[in-house]
Amino acid sequence: MSTERTSGKPAVTLDLWLTLIAELDGSQRSQKRYETRAQLAGEVLEGFDLGVPEQQLLDASQQISQMVTSDHDLGVDLDFNDRVAQMLSIVDDQVVERLGETGLKAVADAVDRAFLDNPPSFLPGSKDVLAQLNDMDLNVALISNTGLTSATAYREWFRAEGVLDMFDELTFSNEIACAKPNPDIFCPTLESVGSVAAYGLHIGDNLLTDISGAAGIGMKTGWIAGHDDREPMVQPDYTLSSIVDLPEVIGHWLDDRAAKDGADSE
Repeated sequence: MSTERTSGKPAVTLDLWLTLIAELDGSQRSQKRYETRAQLAGEVLEGFDLGVPEQQLLDASQQISQMVTSDHDLGVDLDFNDRVAQMLSIVDDQVVERLGETGLKAVADAVDRAFLDNPPSFLPGSKDVLAQLNDMDLNVALISNTGLTSATAYREWFRAEGVLDMFDELTFSNEIACAKPNPDIFCPTLESVGSVAAYGLHIGDNLLTDISGAAGIGMKTGWIAGHDDREPMVQPDYTLSSIVDLPEVIGHWLDDRAAKDGADSE
């Protein structure tokens, strides 16, 4: 893997959950999303003469969330529709075959609707920070591990929230079937914005998927503290109390980068 600089601007890549967005009301919105997901998916199944109790769908949805987290820690993921099929197979291993492609898509659309009807919230100051980053001479990308919400739904929500155009690239794990900390999610994102790891800074809250993953390919890292109490495998280069610290951190990072470039040229 080359670490030589290519043409283009330095790149800042951002995690999504607990970096830019969160459930600001604790678990209430998340629980409502689970319940709505089970209700809407159940209605679709009933329309295909496949009656499934909502509680079974709710339990399967929550079980899938645990499986998603385990997969992400290993750097792997499934395509969104495949993940929905996995959820349905927990309830009945024959239901996906009986639904067919059209029925599976209808259930997947219902799962997405549950997210759009009960979305999380942008953390205080996060939209302002994105606006500030857009005024800097940087490329800004999102690298998000995602579960039972499709990349299409996230983009639709971002557009409604007025932030879609603030990113030069959006990478979702369940769109490319690859998750942080796998290099195969970081490297193509950097390449897509014309940058390389040596000129990239990744910001996130997870010490494994964000910090170890990005550091593993040679990126600088900024850890948003307070959500992950594990002993870090790799020490972050910068520590933030929240996303609002990012513009100051970027200033330090660019100064450090310029100093290194100067030293390398001597």
